[in-house]
Parts: sequence; C-alpha cells; structure tokens
Amino acid sequence: MLEPLIRANIPRLQPLYHRAPSPLRNFLTGARGWFLARLRYAPETLAMLETFRSHESWSAGDIAAYQLSHLQEIVEHARATVPFCADYPRGPIRSLEDLRRFPILERETVRQGIDHLLSRKIPPNSRIRAGTTGTTGANLKVAYTEALARANWAILLRQWQWAGVAPLEKRITLFGAQIIPPARTAPPFWTRNAPERQILMSIFHLSKGAAPAYLGFLQSHRGIVLEGFPSVLAILADFILERGEPVPMRVVFTSGEPLYPDTRAKIAAAFATRVFDSYGMTEYCGSIQECERGGMHLIPEFGFLEILNNRDEPAAPGEEGHFVWTGFLNRAMPLIRYRIGDRGAWQADSPCPCGRAFPLVMPTITRESDTLRCPDGRIFSPRALNQLLKQSSSLRFCQFVHDRPERIIVRAVPGAGTPVEETAAIRDRLQALLGPAMHVVSEIATAPLARPGGKIPLIVDQVQG
Repeated sequence: MLEPLIRANIPRLQPLYHRAPSPLRNFLTGARGWFLARLRYAPETLAMLETFRSHESWSAGDIAAYQLSHLQEIVEHARATVPFCADYPRGPIRSLEDLRRFPILERETVRQGIDHLLSRKIPPNSRIRAGTTGTTGANLKVAYTEALARANWAILLRQWQWAGVAPLEKRITLFGAQIIPPARTAPPFWTRNAPERQILMSIFHLSKGAAPAYLGFLQSHRGIVLEGFPSVLAILADFILERGEPVPMRVVFTSGEPLYPDTRAKIAAAFATRVFDSYGMTEYCGSIQECERGGMHLIPEFGFLEILNNRDEPAAPGEEGHFVWTGFLNRAMPLIRYRIGDRGAWQADSPCPCGRAFPLVMPTITRESDTLRCPDGRIFSPRALNQLLKQSSSLRFCQFVHDRPERIIVRAVPGAGTPVEETAAIRDRLQALLGPAMHVVSEIATAPLARPGGKIPLIVDQVQG
C-alpha cells in the first residue's frame, strides 16, 4: 500500500520534486508509475477485464438481475458496517424500485465529513484517501480500496478496447498533476512514466509562446493515444487549428469535464481522429462511457443510476433530471442514493448500433467555466485551477474571478472549519503558480457568482468580456 502513502505526502514532496533536474523527475515519475502498473496491469485486473468483456453480451434482463443482486449486497453491507446507514429501512430489496424507500444522500452531507460514512469493516490502513472539488470549488473527501482501483481500471481498459486500444499502448496524458516546476519557461513541459509507456504533459504551461514546443512534441509522437481534460485539449486544438496543420493521433479519450459538441468537433479536427468521452466521479459511484458507435452507456457493473425529476420521482425517457447514484464497488465508503449534483436523461429505447444492451444515458452539460488568460500569454483551463482546491475542506464554493488584466480574486463561500485560513492557502498556491506577473487576492463571500440558469463557473473572466 505504498501508493496511498505517496498520495498523502504529495503536498510535502512536491517542492522537492520541482527542484529535481529533468532526468530525476523522469525517474521519480517512472517509480510511481511502476507501483501503479503493478496494480493496473496485474493478473487480477486483466482477469476482471475479461469478465467485464463477457458482460457485453448481456440482455436487458441480465443487467437488471445483476444490478438487483448487487443493490441487495451493497445495501446490506452499508446497513451493517456504516454508522450513517445503521437506521436505514430494514427488509429485503425485491425490485429495483424498492430502493426508493431509502433517503437521498445529498452531496453537502458527504462534504461535511466522511467519518460517519466509512465502513467499519475496512481497516483504516486499507483505505485510499482522495479528494474532489468538481467545478464549483466545493471540496469533498472520499475513501476507497485497492480492489475498487483494480475494477475501475479494468472498466477503463474495456472502453480502450472498444476504441481498438490494447492495455499498455503508448499514450500522452494531459490531466492535473503538476509534473513540471511552475516557473519553467522552456521545454521540456513533459515527463515520462516508462513502466506504463506514458508521457505526461503539463497543463499549467500552455501559452502561445510554448505552443510550438507542445505541438512539435506531439508531431514527433503522432499516431499514438491521447487523453486529457476536454478544456485542456481544446486549448491545444486551438493552437493546431490556427496553424492549419492537424496533428493526427490514433484516438482521443476525454474525461473529467463535460464535452461540449463544439469542443468535440474542434478536438476531432485538430487531431484527425475519433473522440471517446466518459463520465465518472472521484466518489466512484458510477460510470458512463462512450462506445465505438457514439452511444453513452451506463456501466452496469459500477453502480445503479436513478434519474429523478424535481419531485424526486423517476424521470421519463428524454426528460432531464438529477443523477442519483448507488455505487456497487466502493466497500470503504458505500454511498446509497447519492445525489451528486449532475443532471442528465435516459435516451429513448432505440438500441445502440454497437449491439450492447447497456442503458443509454445523455449527461446534460450544466457546468461551464471560462479560461484564465494571463498577460504573459499562459492559458489555464478550469481543470488546471481546480487542482489547487483539493487540499481544502472548509469551503462550500470557491471561484477565481479575473477582474483586472493583472489581478485575480480567490472568492470563497465558507462552510465549517477554517475557511479564512484555507482561502489564504489557496491564494498563496495560486500566486506561486502564476508568479509575479499576476497579483492574487482573496475575499470571503456569502454566495457564489452564478450565471443564468444557476450555472456556477469556477473561473469568471471579467477582462476578456
């Protein structure tokens, strides 16, 4: 269980990593990758992959029976081992509709503290801790197990195979890790994870000035797999389309944010390939993945999804409603009827041309944000700044308001705990990331800045208009 220890000490180890020369950073990235590869490509993980592939021939009845069985199992586990669930209604779950006897668990309840939601059956040293903020800055802590991490990776590998990608194929990744010192102005803006045949590119150094280095590196690795946050890949796509010469990649996988139709089209054109999207969450309650025919499929092994209208009644096909998840895989922190804050709709009963009976879901794009464009040319996506919030736990919302060309406000709505101190810490982390060209200040607010329809952006750009 070395990986949880590394994860827990990343804030303390990060400055030492940034002071290391590039070859040593490659070594350290590869060392962590070796531990991850042992889990992700272990015989147990690959055996799960084969099992999950066999499920693709399931009928609708097979899926319903599987989900009912696992609902019964996870509810019994939660009632018996989780303090929060001790008073949940007794009695068997004989149908999927019986789950409606249980209360809906709101995200704010989970955010206020996870101790009452942890299973007493899972020893503390077997839990992996993580944090998530979403795109509104409301931090939430979660826990999961190594067994879940294996199952999650096996499900990801199955989607790779839908796209024709085998395990351990070469890939370039643009996610949230700070793998390059913030003050660096010259390439390389990437590091290598040799055990997983992975190149990690920094999402914190994108700018017009750095674009030739990024695009030249991508050109030299054309034809391999590319994965990342949609907003980050869109920034790269803009650079490519401005130049007028696509950088062909084998396939693009997107996750971590909504994928807007115009963003999908831009990424597909820039990289001259198909885009496969997926929806998931750090709470590990459920998953929706795009197949090779473009269908967004509920992953039945991961969890049970209810889509409820504003009266908390089941939404009709095509009717937008709230996602309410019951996860099957997370025994450390089982969440029953968890309203995560996202919305979507069941697609009408037309079967997917791929032939799988996995239900079709349309996640609704309800979250949006600007990008941060600094005077020195750097461009930060919402997911880049989102990474600065993962150590906080006292804020209900946190936004970054770019109100003057050289100033940004960390605007926080407090919850319990130490919101003033945590807001100041976020301000200091952002100042360190942006450097002296930007002036970062902070303020405490009573409510977040919202847009028409109630959308709460992480970044509010008042400079570009």
